[in-house]
Amino acid sequence: MAIRPLQILFVLFMLHPNYSNGSENWILEPTGNYEIPLDFPQLGGLSAINVHQSGKRFVTISDKGKYFIGNIERDNAETIIDIQIIESGSLLNSAGEHLSGRNTDSESLTTIDNQAFFISFESNHRIMFHESLQAPGTFLPKHTDFKKFSPNKGLEAIAVNSKGQIFAIPEEPPGEDVDFPLYKFNGETWSIFSRFPTSGSFLVTDSVFLPDGDILILERDYDWSVGFKMQLRLLHLNDHTITGQTALLSLNSGLHNHEGLSLWQNESKQFFITSISDNNFLPFVTSEIKEFKLQKTNINK
Repeated sequence: MAIRPLQILFVLFMLHPNYSNGSENWILEPTGNYEIPLDFPQLGGLSAINVHQSGKRFVTISDKGKYFIGNIERDNAETIIDIQIIESGSLLNSAGEHLSGRNTDSESLTTIDNQAFFISFESNHRIMFHESLQAPGTFLPKHTDFKKFSPNKGLEAIAVNSKGQIFAIPEEPPGEDVDFPLYKFNGETWSIFSRFPTSGSFLVTDSVFLPDGDILILERDYDWSVGFKMQLRLLHLNDHTITGQTALLSLNSGLHNHEGLSLWQNESKQFFITSISDNNFLPFVTSEIKEFKLQKTNINK
């Protein structure tokens, strides 16, 4: 049976974890890096990650329309020791067939109860709903802006807040626009919730909502002298607009092009942020996982 967009939104509202709202500000404390060994050649081109089960399980997708489910082994400090892939496969189109051609470029995912997923795609710019990673996709409607995206600079970031509302951000402003749009889906159509300025030549690569309802943006830049650079920028939101922004992190990541972002809690309810890099399938470049402890500063916005 086909699922209508409003049904999707209802399921999302009922199942998505409801973190408490507030007005906390945050700081990030690095907890470690892990480089996926080169003897995992299938784990290339990674564009998104979801970490769950208290940091012990992950889902990642590649920009070739592939998904991977794995286990994470950690030490007592929550630092990654090892990963194991337990399942992999191809994402499916609405007819239940493997993706092909310009339909394969999966870029971001957000999850409902770690079972159902919204996945965004470039080239053929769209967002699909999958009841599971093994299930056919269902098309969500498109905003008219989607036609303005460059072929390789489309919907890089999708995220769901504690109210079950879906938001999306493109890699760069569409067309002749100067600022980034923050799109919001109401169950039937997309609207532009608000806009926010670019940060130099940084491009958006992913986003995730924090427990207080603000949205954390992962951005990437490239400099020939130092390689890739990554930054994490926090957008402060109310019910109607973006009210401000805070730069949380900026660092050089060298060979590692970080594209995926996830928020998770360990068994002690401590929040962590995980990012993952896209090695562009280069055989001499590893895929890197960076992790940070997310700490409250207890300073009002």
